[in-house]
Amino acid sequence: MPYNRPLPTAAPLNVISHDPLTTMPSITTDLDRCVQQLRSGNLLAMPTETVYGLAADARNGEAVAKVFQLKQRPDSNPLIVHLADASQASNWASHIPAQAQVLMDACWPGPLTLVLPARDDVLRSVTAGQDSVALRVPAHPVARALLQAFGDGLVAPSANRYMSISPTSAAHVARQFAESALLILDGGACQVGLESSIVSLLPGDSPRLLRHGMLGQARLEQILGQALENRPGSVRAPGQCRRHYAPGTPTSSFSELPRPQLDDPDCGWIWCGQAHPSRGPAVDLSGDPERYAAGLYAALYQLDALALRHIHIQLPPQSAAWAAVHERLSRACEPAAPY
Repeated sequence: MPYNRPLPTAAPLNVISHDPLTTMPSITTDLDRCVQQLRSGNLLAMPTETVYGLAADARNGEAVAKVFQLKQRPDSNPLIVHLADASQASNWASHIPAQAQVLMDACWPGPLTLVLPARDDVLRSVTAGQDSVALRVPAHPVARALLQAFGDGLVAPSANRYMSISPTSAAHVARQFAESALLILDGGACQVGLESSIVSLLPGDSPRLLRHGMLGQARLEQILGQALENRPGSVRAPGQCRRHYAPGTPTSSFSELPRPQLDDPDCGWIWCGQAHPSRGPAVDLSGDPERYAAGLYAALYQLDALALRHIHIQLPPQSAAWAAVHERLSRACEPAAPY
């Protein structure tokens, strides 16, 4: 079944107005304005059920270049093309294998990205020079309405600075790009909260799971009727850097509680249903993997804004249901590379 659980009620609209002397983001629900923004070759932050994306016309090389520039993202990192429905996939993929069609039928719209052989006319700035293209049909109703009105594919990597925390609300996007004039389409809080699963289905290669998402490996293998290799291989996909999804505050994870730090008011905590009293601020995301995933990035934003000395994250159980969360935590807790 497609990923179609009801979305949470959208938060009240918080419009950030433009001061003529100040460059600031602007939050809107005006779909026509957003479509015109994209058709003019400009950027737009759009909601999906996973995270907010920084959208641009995937056919417009200058618009795609603006995405890399604003995110400060290296052009060696490919982008995912978002589509209104599966029928558009053949406009981007030169071949759609039977396995891909099975996954499309079962999982689109939803939090699944498929890497397929790219048509020759797909911009290589989108694919990072590769002959493959990553495609997704998001489930968020606002995203689908935008894509249908636009009529073609949109690249939409997470709407944040490269390697920083992915945004799950319009306010998170506005914080990331506070000194830009970015237009943000408000769709409320993201339901899934972690980026999509990515499966590669390329000629001459075994099906591969390139990135864990909340649509888990066991479910994908059940749909396909075969195992997925769980290693990247030679295909690059978004979110593969060792440090990613990371707050500016030094962050680490633990399974054995660092008790002395509980008395430090400058330490923040993220708990997995087993909270301990602490002097510093804390968020308990519960022991349910879906609830935890939906709230993780928001919790990181909340604690990162407090100018703490350190953020400690309690590791969830080591089980398949938590695989996507563990992957994000391993990257969020990776120390920043020295200059």
